[in-house]
Amino acid sequence: MNSNLAKQVRKSSVSDTANRDIGDPAQPPREKAAGDRDLRAVIGIEEVTLKSRKAKRMQEKLLKSAAIVFSRKGYTATCIADITASAGVAHGSFYRYFEHKDGVLQELLVGLYEELAQATRDASTVGDDDTPPTESRLREFNLRFFHEYADRRGLLRVAREAAASSVDGRFRDIWFLMRGRFIDRTKKLIQRMQSHGMAVGLDAELTAEALGSTSEQMAYVLVGLPESAPDKNRLKAIGLACHEVWRRTLFPAASGELRESSHDL
Repeated sequence: MNSNLAKQVRKSSVSDTANRDIGDPAQPPREKAAGDRDLRAVIGIEEVTLKSRKAKRMQEKLLKSAAIVFSRKGYTATCIADITASAGVAHGSFYRYFEHKDGVLQELLVGLYEELAQATRDASTVGDDDTPPTESRLREFNLRFFHEYADRRGLLRVAREAAASSVDGRFRDIWFLMRGRFIDRTKKLIQRMQSHGMAVGLDAELTAEALGSTSEQMAYVLVGLPESAPDKNRLKAIGLACHEVWRRTLFPAASGELRESSHDL
């Protein structure tokens, strides 16, 4: 993410709701890899600890119900009454934990951001810094990306909707931070390839944006929007098709050899 966007995110206004937002008390703190942004720190959310077990259970119940309702109805169509009805609690109980529905969605997206960081961290490195990336590791990463997206497709779809309709820009900032990590890691991958004499002549930043946008749009249209999630075979086919775009971009020599072999046949 560029410096201008980082400054914009830091200036993003945060309502009193943020001070009520809470992390999952049942989950241990997640380790952050070097370079991973702390979303709470960037957008100015303080993590509040609830002391009562009953309060923690209620807050978790509301979050789980909100995730289900948002995934089913979308950001705009969801109202607080939907969330409390799904949770089976009184309408007024909601306001002990969140100011309005933006607060609960914000908390869900913070959790999603951290989940995706953990889920994709190993795959996104595509090898260590001392060895050039291989096509097989890149293939593994692309296949894994679509499976991870499918597991969280409801909230990822809502995150995109909220980003587009956000009045104060808060959800747009969260969205840019979520995708920014992916783009930044891809850029570093390309730069590492270039240090090994590969991916010659590519603009690392713009190529990362192009490849990332390809993956993002394929995931949104083919995985996020359908009424039901694609099965494993379909996810694999989508991942392989996306991988072919990446492969032909980052390993053009191998693609050229493949085309020549096909022509000879």
